[in-house]
Amino acid sequence: MTDIRKDTSALEPEASRSTPVPMPRTAWADNLKVVLVAGVIAAHATMAWTGLGTWVFDEPPVREPLLTVLTLVTAVVSLFGLPVFFLLAGYFTPRSLERKGTRRFLTDRALRLLVPMVAFIVLLSPWIEFVDPDNSGWSQGFWAFVPHVLWPPAPGPTWFLGVLFVLSVGYAGVRAVWPRRHSGPVPLRLWHLLALAALVAVASWTIRLGVPMGEERWHLAIAQSPGWLAGFVIGILAAERSWLPLEPDLARRVRHVAWAAMLLSVVAIAVSGPLGYAMELYLGGVTWQSGLLAAIEGVIITTASLWVVDLFQRRFDRQGPLARQLARSAFAAFLVHQGVLVGLVLGSREVGTAPEVSYVAVASMGIAISFLVGWLLTKVPGVRRIV
Repeated sequence: MTDIRKDTSALEPEASRSTPVPMPRTAWADNLKVVLVAGVIAAHATMAWTGLGTWVFDEPPVREPLLTVLTLVTAVVSLFGLPVFFLLAGYFTPRSLERKGTRRFLTDRALRLLVPMVAFIVLLSPWIEFVDPDNSGWSQGFWAFVPHVLWPPAPGPTWFLGVLFVLSVGYAGVRAVWPRRHSGPVPLRLWHLLALAALVAVASWTIRLGVPMGEERWHLAIAQSPGWLAGFVIGILAAERSWLPLEPDLARRVRHVAWAAMLLSVVAIAVSGPLGYAMELYLGGVTWQSGLLAAIEGVIITTASLWVVDLFQRRFDRQGPLARQLARSAFAAFLVHQGVLVGLVLGSREVGTAPEVSYVAVASMGIAISFLVGWLLTKVPGVRRIV
């Protein structure tokens, strides 16, 4: 990943060297990209030491009160973290399609999204899956294990790139049938976001009747897929209708609604135990708890994700040399971080420190080493054009 330009997506590398006219840098998007990738790395480390979600390892959990703090923070941020990724990607998609044309746009997306995903599956996934405790019963050696990983493929975190490619193809198809009309800015109203929140809530609750949160289908957390689509659509509309930066009054109301919804989610999670409600009731099925979580999640996705992007556009649109290097390395850091974390977790077991020490060490070192490896990859000829 490199300098995000005004026609590029959140995890899209720099424009092709053949691009005749470089587009201006967008520092706020670079900065947000770095924060998002670092957040993903920290989140995966957190999952290992809290038991939340599905990651490669489940380590001895950290102790209270850290466990409760991490659980609440991770649970809330997970509701809108990925939609921010998709929103940022969607925001730069219309300009990219218009500038490149459909054929070049799709070719470019295939190169920058599918090639890294295939590289992860071939180069990193076999080793990661081999040490996964779920495969501990395998006794025939590593090389005999590899074909079982390559098909069906295990994309790890690069599933995001595959989904983003599908959404990009879908948008290109829509614009091929219904070309964009350049009619000037279209005002955004809070009720627009709340209406979309209702659609996301209904879709999420319906999907979770069959696939609860925390379960995967085809290596995808399908239960959260309405939020991915909503984030991408908001990004598309924000770009096409000039919604960003938000009007000050609207930004204030969006922020207030987002924080109120996040607070409500914290309260709902915190009181579930004392009231005798199992967390499984919130994850799916015909329960009012599942409906409540879906409703809160819909509001958070449509308001918190847009608020975060607006905040960075307004307040964090400057960069120094270090920030530029981090942004240049972020995409590659995203690609390698799973392998880095797995190695660090295995190393922490050998050291045998307290869970809290291991968690902090792995999370912090995971971020630093992933970005360092990412920076080194950007120096490799051929590879740097993709990452």
